[in-house]
Amino acid sequence: MKKYITPTSIIFLWGLILLAISKWYYEYTRYFLYLSIVVIMPIMIVNLIKQRKEDKRNNTNIFKNSILRMLFIAVVMGSLFFLTQQNHI
Repeated sequence: MKKYITPTSIIFLWGLILLAISKWYYEYTRYFLYLSIVVIMPIMIVNLIKQRKEDKRNNTNIFKNSILRMLFIAVVMGSLFFLTQQNHI
């Protein structure tokens, strides 16, 4: 049987919901993004704990690579934020 619920399909669905909310209920977009942070942070923490345990067990570098990937994305997102920052009146 095929696996329909994958991380990619969940992210795609979450993005479609964000587009729908920003289109029809734009005043709730900020709260949906706050909810996204609240939902994603515990999932990330649990995933990192699993990766660290696997690294200790199998002597791999999965945890280190994940941390470096997150730092790289944080720098890219910070750069994009400062490049696209607008002064709203």
